[in-house]
Amino acid sequence: MNHTLLMPPPDSHGVATDGFGARIEQILPQIAAGAAQGDERSSLHPDSIAALTQAGVFRALVPAMYGGDEVDFIEFLAGVRRLAAVCPASGWIAGVVGTHSHGISYYGKQAQDDIWADGPDTRICSSFAPVVTAQTTEGGYLLTGAWDFSSGCDHAAWAQLGFRVEGMPGVSYLGLIPRSDFNIVDNWDTVGMRATGSKRVEVRNVFVPQHRCWGPGMFAPPAEPGLHDHWLFRMPFLATAANFGAVLLGAADGALAAYRESVQKRIRPHTGKLRMDNPLSFIRLAESHMEIRAASALVTAHWQGIVDHAKAGTRPAMDEVLRSRGDEAFAGRMIMNAVDRLLAAAGGSATFKSRPLQRYWRDIHTAGNHMFFDLENRLVIVGRHLVGLEPDPDLL
Repeated sequence: MNHTLLMPPPDSHGVATDGFGARIEQILPQIAAGAAQGDERSSLHPDSIAALTQAGVFRALVPAMYGGDEVDFIEFLAGVRRLAAVCPASGWIAGVVGTHSHGISYYGKQAQDDIWADGPDTRICSSFAPVVTAQTTEGGYLLTGAWDFSSGCDHAAWAQLGFRVEGMPGVSYLGLIPRSDFNIVDNWDTVGMRATGSKRVEVRNVFVPQHRCWGPGMFAPPAEPGLHDHWLFRMPFLATAANFGAVLLGAADGALAAYRESVQKRIRPHTGKLRMDNPLSFIRLAESHMEIRAASALVTAHWQGIVDHAKAGTRPAMDEVLRSRGDEAFAGRMIMNAVDRLLAAAGGSATFKSRPLQRYWRDIHTAGNHMFFDLENRLVIVGRHLVGLEPDPDLL
C-alpha cells in the first residue's frame, strides 16, 4: 500500500537529496534508536550528539569564515523537522543549539573569534530571559545568579545568558560564558521533552567582558554589520525561533506515523477484528492529518517570508510580523489538537511507556507550552492590530 499521502518523502519537506538533507537522512536510524534512552536519562545520549555533529547540524548556520556550512535556512528547518519526526527532543536540540550558531554572528568579531576558536561544531546553550541583574565593572559585568530551561547545557561549551544591568531599568543584554564558569543543576524532571536536558545553569561572581555581550535587548542590530556576506546573516536575531515550529511539525509527523502503525495492527479485544475495520479510525487519522497539513502551510509560509526578506535585504511590515506570530501559535494549537485526537483514538495500550505515540504526545504538549506558542497572547496582539490599536508592549 502506498502511504505517500500520509508520510511524504523527504523531498516534500524541502530536504535536499544531497548535502545537509542527505546527512540528516543518514543519521535518522541512530537518532530514533536513542530516543527512548534519552527520555529515560533526561538528556540526549552522547552518541546522539555525536551523530548530530557528524551530520553538520551545529555548523550549519556558522559563517563560512569560521568553517561553517552556511546551509539554506529552509533546508536547515526541514532537517530539524525530519529529526523531530523520529525524536522530538533531538529535533529540539538541533533547532535550538543549531540556531544559536547564527545568533553569535550578531556579536562583535572578537567574541566570534572566542566562540569558534575550537572549530565550527562548538555548541552554545542559552537562557535568554534577563532574570539576573549584573553589576557594572571595569571592562564588563559581574554576574551571579541562575537561569532555568537551558536546553542542551550538558553538551555545551558556552552559555548565552540574558541579564539586566544594575541602575539601568529596562536595559538587558546577552552575555557569553564559557563552560568553566557555569555550573549545571539537574532540575529537569518533566513530563515531556525530557531528553532536551533543559536544566538550570548557575554562575557565581563571573566576569563577562564587554566584547562578549550583545544588546541592548534582542532587537539590536549586529555589532559589526557586513562582517559576513551571506544573506543568512541579514536575518533578524529572533527569526531563528522558527525552529520551534519545525520541531512541532516533525513531532506531529512522527505521531501520525506511530498512530497509523498501531491502528493497522491493533485487534479489538471483544470482537477479534482489526481496529482498521472501524471507519472512525480513518476519520480520526484523516482529520489529524489534514490539521497538521494546515499547520504546516502556516509555518512554512513564515519560513519563506524570513528567507525572502533576508535575501532582498528588507524588513517585513508590522502587519506581516504580527500575522506570522499569530500563525505560528495557531499552528501549534492545531498540532496539539491533532495529536490529542490520535492518542484518544489509539486506546489504552497507547499510553504504555514502551509505545512511541505517548512520547510524541508528551513532547508536543511540553514544547507547545513554550511562550512562543502562547496562542491567547498572540490573539490579543493580532486582534488589537486588526482594529488599529498598537501592540501591547507587555505582550510582545
